[in-house]
Amino acid sequence: MCLLVYFGIGAWALKRNPICLAFWITVFGLISGHSSLLADDDFDPTSQDALRSGAPDPAIIECHDGSGFYVFSTGHGVRVWHSTDLKKWKQIAPVFKSHVPQWAEQAVPGCDGIWAPEIQRCNGLYYLYYSVSTFGSQRSVIGLAVNKTINPQSPDFKWIDRGLVIESNEKTNDFNAIDPAMFRDEDGRAYLYWGSYWTGIKGVEIDSSTGKPFPNGKPYVALATRSERKDPPNIEAPYVIKHNDFYYLMVSWDFCCAGEGSSYKVVVGRSRNPLGPFVGKDGKPMTKGGGTIVLSSNTRWRGPGHNSFLQTDSGDYMVHHVYDAQDVQRGRILQVRKVHWRADGWFKVDRPITDSRSKLQMSPLVGRWDHVVNGKDHYDIFFEVTGELTGTAGDARWLRKSKSALTLRWLDPNAPNGAWVDEVQLSADGKRYFGKNQNGVTIEGKRVPN
Repeated sequence: MCLLVYFGIGAWALKRNPICLAFWITVFGLISGHSSLLADDDFDPTSQDALRSGAPDPAIIECHDGSGFYVFSTGHGVRVWHSTDLKKWKQIAPVFKSHVPQWAEQAVPGCDGIWAPEIQRCNGLYYLYYSVSTFGSQRSVIGLAVNKTINPQSPDFKWIDRGLVIESNEKTNDFNAIDPAMFRDEDGRAYLYWGSYWTGIKGVEIDSSTGKPFPNGKPYVALATRSERKDPPNIEAPYVIKHNDFYYLMVSWDFCCAGEGSSYKVVVGRSRNPLGPFVGKDGKPMTKGGGTIVLSSNTRWRGPGHNSFLQTDSGDYMVHHVYDAQDVQRGRILQVRKVHWRADGWFKVDRPITDSRSKLQMSPLVGRWDHVVNGKDHYDIFFEVTGELTGTAGDARWLRKSKSALTLRWLDPNAPNGAWVDEVQLSADGKRYFGKNQNGVTIEGKRVPN
């Protein structure tokens, strides 16, 4: 059994529910206690900057009345932030006065706060999806609230809760019903995406008039997993957009909530159908661990992920949370990045729009690698800026011992002395490595381009 210990702020959003591999330990939480009222530290009307305080799992939208941009994020009652320029953000009143709606509290005993909201406009209404669960549990629900406007100054402003949309439990489902995302196509048809860990990301067509799946409609479709192997299962936070003739599915891989040790990253695939199959730039299906990494940690910004996407007449933006390694105690803060579309139909994510042009130096080895054991077993791994190796089950580390020497260490109770140790040599261009482990098994690696 792999023991994964997470230290960091926002532990209540460790809604990461791996199968039998992990036992979660929470040390700190932004939301403490259990109250039917909004926590005092959850809504601060004087707060002017979501870029400097916690805004986990942000969902962004531009209001149709020209009042500006709104971000909905994880928190008691759903936190809400407002901006007119995408740079300065002010916290406004939450969606719900209670920490969760009463029906959800009854459905998921012990829940405390709402996770991963989603906001879209459909048929003249704003659809706010939200998820409720508890740590390490597959008992989860996705709910829906609607409003004619998201501008609280409007006389039409009033949230109406439509209740349950999708639910999951360990006895009847292979998925976890959290992290909802909605997409409405140009033809009026609408789709809902969700999922975290277990068997990955799912999607289904929904009735756009209700925001819920059709009664006796088609079953959900499997859309993405972290790996073509069963482990690791760490994938979540789907989000879908359309650009020209393609639909793009974005997901977050690996671990979101470990402070400067977070390994969250945004991965994208595309399809000509809103329910896939989605593939990465190399053509590998996302249902087999495929996808192209478009955003990952650097020396300052750690664990960027759980993104939403803003499409405007003046350009597109990716919006996500991230840790600042220079001030981890701020928690998962909001970050906005300009998106540039390439001629080949894929996009590049720019620096944060509020970030200075300071140098972000890190090892050129950081990134995705194809790791091959004994010439036949391939592993899709990632060299993290922290020295961790992600993409496989269990704990693993990498260390550059010299310009040409590299050590990879994989904890395994079945290995000699509890770990496999690969001693390899780097090629002159730093894009390949070759060597053996302590049993003489051949080890090879090749850098995977973005």
